[in-house]
Amino acid sequence: MKFLQVNYARTLGSADPAQRERNRLAAEHISEVPGLIWKIWGSDDERGQAAGLYLFLDETSARAWGEGPMRTSLAAMPGVSDIRASYFDVDEALSARTRGPLSAPDATAQ
Repeated sequence: MKFLQVNYARTLGSADPAQRERNRLAAEHISEVPGLIWKIWGSDDERGQAAGLYLFLDETSARAWGEGPMRTSLAAMPGVSDIRASYFDVDEALSARTRGPLSAPDATAQ
């Protein structure tokens, strides 16, 4: 598994209606990214920062998204700048010990 951490600056906060709609549409698209297990969204509107935490099945999938469509789409959003992406190997044993969600949700449970 590969963990992708994306941090960026943004001028439009979470309360902005246009920003909320763009994020909703982005979430629909991101949910279909090959190899993605999950994504967690984060923001600090007071500091003008946002983050995305992604867990991928493998490095190939993580880099295909992080160095391609993710960067292009994010850079095209109004008010977004200073995009930084970092890739990490996942320590599955330690993550499991601290209840890290390392598996895909069971689609049949819905």
